[in-house]
Amino acid sequence: MSLVGVFTRAVLLTFALSAAALAYSEEEGQDMFQRGLYQEAIQHWKKASKAGDAGASYRLSVEYSNANVVKRDMQLALEYLEASVEGDDPRGLQDMGSLYDEGIFGYERNPEKAAQFYLRAAAMGNSAAMFNAAAILELGEAGVTQDRVEAYKYYVLSRDAGFYPLAVEALMDLSSQMTPEEIAEAEIRAEKFLKADK
Repeated sequence: MSLVGVFTRAVLLTFALSAAALAYSEEEGQDMFQRGLYQEAIQHWKKASKAGDAGASYRLSVEYSNANVVKRDMQLALEYLEASVEGDDPRGLQDMGSLYDEGIFGYERNPEKAAQFYLRAAAMGNSAAMFNAAAILELGEAGVTQDRVEAYKYYVLSRDAGFYPLAVEALMDLSSQMTPEEIAEAEIRAEKFLKADK
């Protein structure tokens, strides 16, 4: 075989191995899960998690916590949650914030840590985290400086992302404490956030 043939085979082998490594993802596992291939999805997510897919780690955390298709294993669920947080999955950040907020499953209550997780996840567009971050910013709690304009922005974003009844009520309460200029600034910030996300 010629040197060119050896080189070509090496390139093709490298490409094939790279393609196989990229095939493991949260999305592929989700596709399997939706088709009822639950155990295959779990195995797929495990491989994707091991390869560094934070979303796959998050899904495993949920599955081992909820125990719908696998036996409940909270230690494993928390390990996968921590892996999702290390990979900056916004859902994992939100859930980790909740653990510190409530002080459950071996995590000591720490409102400051919870706030930091909520704020990180909110900046990434997680709707639940946006609502939680807004509540913290509105009151200036957990070591976070009060910022009603930023709180209003996050309430608007969380409302539009599905927290409709809760966010609408919070917006009504908060708007009574703000000037029209502050509300306009908050609306502009929300619009910029949405444009930056695209």
